[in-house]
Amino acid sequence: SNITYQKVSIKYGLLVGLAHMVFFMIMWALGLLDTVELSFISGLFLVIGICVAISNFKKAKGGMIQYFQGLAIGATVGVVSSAVLALFLMVFVNTLDTEYLASLQASSLFPEGLSKLSLFVLTILYGTVPGVLIAFIAMQWFKNADHTMTNQVK
Repeated sequence: SNITYQKVSIKYGLLVGLAHMVFFMIMWALGLLDTVELSFISGLFLVIGICVAISNFKKAKGGMIQYFQGLAIGATVGVVSSAVLALFLMVFVNTLDTEYLASLQASSLFPEGLSKLSLFVLTILYGTVPGVLIAFIAMQWFKNADHTMTNQVK
């Protein structure tokens, strides 16, 4: 079939990136951006996106997936989704809330001298590294031919 792990990864990376943006805007609308810890909830989007991407790719390939394809799916979903979020954050800090960067600098989770460029790079790193780790963990399940999400969800 013409389904590649790259196509699946990019699709789910874009979907996860969109979910990150929507969640961020909801937090902004509710005035919860100062509660940085809530942003870790968006990590669930990454876990779900990677697991569904791996599962769908495996299903499309007749129940077979190579271990490194699964890792690549996780890394790519992480890179794409966090790049989407990073680009969105650049628009956000330059137009919608120019004080947001200063509030991040005041947070103990980011350095005081946080620049827009470092926010961009850190956002991508903070999505990519967990993406690989999540895929590594998920592949412990999906590497076996009889393990899929749909068989367990029923």
